[in-house]
Amino acid sequence: MNKKIMIVYKSVTGFTKEYAEMIAKEMNCSLIDFKNVTVQMMSNVDIVIFGSRMHAGTVDGLKKARKLFMQSKASQFIVFATGAMPNEEKDTINEMWKNNFSSAKLQDIPHFYMQSGLRYERMPFSDKMMMKVFCMMMKKKKNKDEKEQYFADIITKSYDISSKSYIMPLIEFLKT
Repeated sequence: MNKKIMIVYKSVTGFTKEYAEMIAKEMNCSLIDFKNVTVQMMSNVDIVIFGSRMHAGTVDGLKKARKLFMQSKASQFIVFATGAMPNEEKDTINEMWKNNFSSAKLQDIPHFYMQSGLRYERMPFSDKMMMKVFCMMMKKKKNKDEKEQYFADIITKSYDISSKSYIMPLIEFLKT
């Protein structure tokens, strides 16, 4: 077991947990649910990788995870986020990162995005309602371009666009 790396994940619908498990298996390292992690646990490793969902433009739980990391003796903090946005939407994804990190932190904290999908059946009620409103707004929007129409169609139901291949940039980073 790679005792230098710990993956801490916060997962609501299961996508982040699945990616965290893939990364832990690939790197042969420890894996822990965010609700169970402590500063002491983080202090026992060199690298803490925090994974969570992008939710309303922010990485869910990032501030608390970073605070725990800062109190620990670990030396590096890495973030990965999952979401329904396809990886090709680089401008949108970059804007989401800017919502989560200052310019300096964007340079200092390695961060990775992994497309996943939507699982309405596992979403909290408030998230389902928010998505329902968003779906209605997209449906009512006139003169949608091709990309907007595709997005409006796909978000009406659960879907999975996750793939093990999306962990590879993070794995390659860790191996260098």
